[in-house]
Amino acid sequence: MSVEPFLSTNKSLSLAMMLRARLLRQEVIAGAWCTVPHPSVIELMARLDFGFLLLDSEHSSMDTTDLCTLLPATELHDAPTIFRPRSHSAGEMKAALDAGVSGIMVPMIDTAEAAQAVIDVCRYAPLGCRGIGPWRASGYYDDFLDYTAKANDATTLILQIESATGLENVERIAAVPGFEALYVGPADLASSLRLPIGERGEEMRSALCRVAKAARDQGKVAGIDVNSPSDLPELVAMGFTLFTIGSDAGFIQTSGRDLTRELSTHLSPVMA
Repeated sequence: MSVEPFLSTNKSLSLAMMLRARLLRQEVIAGAWCTVPHPSVIELMARLDFGFLLLDSEHSSMDTTDLCTLLPATELHDAPTIFRPRSHSAGEMKAALDAGVSGIMVPMIDTAEAAQAVIDVCRYAPLGCRGIGPWRASGYYDDFLDYTAKANDATTLILQIESATGLENVERIAAVPGFEALYVGPADLASSLRLPIGERGEEMRSALCRVAKAARDQGKVAGIDVNSPSDLPELVAMGFTLFTIGSDAGFIQTSGRDLTRELSTHLSPVMA
């Protein structure tokens, strides 16, 4: 599939092509999680200077039915979007793509067969068997021919390595053609490997290096979730270039807690 973006007047398609081209150029890109399915919250997130927004259905109340009201807010501010479904549900993936997301991130990919199944759902023939019905993604069919001709070369597919089984099969998964990135879910992977969650000891570093190398050897991108920007230099050195960091709910909590602590500091002497 082509690396360079095509020109398109369709905003959904243009954002998808832009994101995929940046990924395949191995640019370092960081995005944030979105878990609050409200257009105002999503628009606030889209106004921030992230490379993309990851709309998470797996661990939030967000659903594919929310996308028709959320995506106009992201597109208004030129923010590409990745959608993560709750499972390997073909229905969820197809619905998100037809609504106009830039790509799909699928959790818990353990085998090459599971990887191929995702590709089959998300790519149009001859690369897969995605159904033809891109209602919003094609500008409500105004750009139908343009969208269906370019969607395979625009859409980003990210497969998550989150288990000991997935790690054991990572080279075979990476060798499957038709997707762009392997992404480590570090908490789930650590749990599956019986390692401390949130720590990067020698065994976890070895696992991360293995995923990054498997991706790199097959011309794929390696991605991972991080807790702090200070984590990036080590991970970039391992070969990771795609990152998620922070979330809408987390930003609200952190900012609110910082403010209430500051208020307490200033109000305590007054109230004494």
